[in-house]
Amino acid sequence: MVDILKITFLSSRYHYIRCAIFLLFFHPFFVSAQLNAGEEVTINPGVPVTLTANYGLLAQGVTTSDNHVEGPFDIGFPFTFYGQTYSRFSIGDNGWISFTHDVNWGATRNIRLPSAAPTSPKNCILGAMEDYNPIQAGSPYIFYQTIGTEPNRRLVVMWCQCPMVGCMTNYVTFQIVLKEGDTIETHIFSKPICTNWDNRCTIGLQDETGYLCDTLPNMARNSTSWSAEREGWRFVPASQNTYTVTRIPYSMFPITPGDKITFTWYEGSEFLSDQQSVVVAPTETTTYQSFCTLCSGETYSSTVTVIVEPYIPNAFTPNGDGLNDFFRIKGIPRENITLFNLQIFDRWGQQVFTAHDIDMPWNGLMQGTGEPCPGGVYSWVIYYEDNRKFKTGNSGTILLLR
Repeated sequence: MVDILKITFLSSRYHYIRCAIFLLFFHPFFVSAQLNAGEEVTINPGVPVTLTANYGLLAQGVTTSDNHVEGPFDIGFPFTFYGQTYSRFSIGDNGWISFTHDVNWGATRNIRLPSAAPTSPKNCILGAMEDYNPIQAGSPYIFYQTIGTEPNRRLVVMWCQCPMVGCMTNYVTFQIVLKEGDTIETHIFSKPICTNWDNRCTIGLQDETGYLCDTLPNMARNSTSWSAEREGWRFVPASQNTYTVTRIPYSMFPITPGDKITFTWYEGSEFLSDQQSVVVAPTETTTYQSFCTLCSGETYSSTVTVIVEPYIPNAFTPNGDGLNDFFRIKGIPRENITLFNLQIFDRWGQQVFTAHDIDMPWNGLMQGTGEPCPGGVYSWVIYYEDNRKFKTGNSGTILLLR
């Protein structure tokens, strides 16, 4: 699993900032993750820094009606199921996907595998098939996204906080995952028992005939009443007609289910924000902690430490020795700048240099003539606006040594 929660930040001026990242998971199994703290940048002490927490890839929401089949959708890679290769899939809102699109299967709420009945889904994967209500307020509850890169792509189909028919205050959250090639996983965060009239649920696979199927060991979870939390299963082909089914550690794959994700930021025990991004302005080294909670249950946490160093270089020697030959503004990510202006003045107030590109440093020459500026103290002023329309400026002096 990749990109579970990453912290990125934009600096507002310049001085040195680093970040240390630690990841905490609030479930019993370790899940590997890759965090990206963004590029190392330079800021002044006490200036604004924008911290942004990101979880996975934004998923596609599926708006559907009750007892319906939606699709077909692109898998994103070739996938082999019972010896046949497919590129598209459909979603049955009652907790299953199929490689055949048949709207007549939508009204089926549970089946006992195998089932050749005309109304039963075929060529299908039942992630936790039961009677769900995807049109309750707060829809969509079903999401999908293809993540990763070849040859390790994954199609993730997620039921997120979906209400159960007859038990509208009970919610299910689970994923069906197709791993590039032919392996299938199901991961259940929460599937409570609903004591309505149709209280049966199935996990398993069924081929296009309805005569070949693979279920969990001892027929568990096959049209029976059960509940589960943090449960994972893997289906790996043993032959063209059969799969080996094993219990695996639960791990939620990183897709962001629309607005069913929340963020909070803290400095120590002090609450800072309930937005995905927060602007901070530390004057000393400070650690910030972000939480994201998705589907009203699964919570992840990460910390970022902003290290503020008070020393600001105030001299340079443009003598061509390759050491400290330029005066430049460092560390403001160029892709995040919409406006930038640097101006440098001599002690009489004459402008000797200006730049609208952060990658353009001052080499100690008079702009326009190319003549070397004499040694001495020069004043500099910068102004910029980032892509969040945050405006800031700074000023100081620099000693040019000849």
